[in-house]
Amino acid sequence: MSDPAWGTRQSVELLERLRKAAPPATAARLGEVVTLLQTLAQENDYLNNLVSEDASRLAHPPADSLSRQLSTHDELHLLSSLNEALRAPLIAIRGRAELMQAGLRGEVTADYSRWVNTVHDNTDRAFSLLEAVQQMIDLRTGRFTLTCGDFITSELLQAGFLRAIHEASVQDQELLVDMPEAIPVAHGDFDQCLHILNALLDNAVRYTPQGGRIRLSVDSLGSHVLFSVADSGIGLTTEDMQNIGKPFWRGTQRRVRQHSGAGLRLHLAGQVLGLQQGQLIFSGELGLGSTFSFTLPAA
Repeated sequence: MSDPAWGTRQSVELLERLRKAAPPATAARLGEVVTLLQTLAQENDYLNNLVSEDASRLAHPPADSLSRQLSTHDELHLLSSLNEALRAPLIAIRGRAELMQAGLRGEVTADYSRWVNTVHDNTDRAFSLLEAVQQMIDLRTGRFTLTCGDFITSELLQAGFLRAIHEASVQDQELLVDMPEAIPVAHGDFDQCLHILNALLDNAVRYTPQGGRIRLSVDSLGSHVLFSVADSGIGLTTEDMQNIGKPFWRGTQRRVRQHSGAGLRLHLAGQVLGLQQGQLIFSGELGLGSTFSFTLPAA
């Protein structure tokens, strides 16, 4: 993976060389770009450090004699503070990046564009984290709402397939859909279940090597319906099996660490499924792939 800090240094060095060789008016504009680029880098570093520190505090609460564990009130206060502290600077950073991409500060070189795209991607990931944090707050305070009803399970699988097929094709992965002859009808919140299914498919695509296979299926269990995403990817370790679903926990395998994430998607999926009388289920073997499933009541 590329190092954003290294990319920043390279971009600044290139712009400085151009500035020294440019006419005075152009040199002045290039100097403004260099200053703005360095400011964005500092803000981006601050953002990453703040997210890491607050996530670490939640994942590893203090263990001293006065406070062995954060109370629910303290956790909610920390989550709310994280949300409030990051949203404003994130909006500012993303806004500046968009202005720079539009050429407001002069010509956008290839190196310059790649670095600004990195800033933009980082802010998008941070906004996703804030959305997950807000969902945690809503779940813990009882403000999270569901709109449940009966739906045909094939429609959920089709929507998930269409969402994942492009990225799977880019990775030269085979994405299959396996439907029974008698298509079951489930009861739940379609949009929330699609969000969960998309998260499982996204993980499968991320952690399956090129040329691998991902199978999406649904089965009737009588009183419940089982949705499954099975892949031929990296599989699960014993540690994974013990910790998956814990907030802010992520696997230690190299392919997992190559992708950004906060370890919240599966935790939130389990919470939302529980509100629908459903459950998150997973299994896997190291190096042979894994299967992530969830259940919903049958209609």
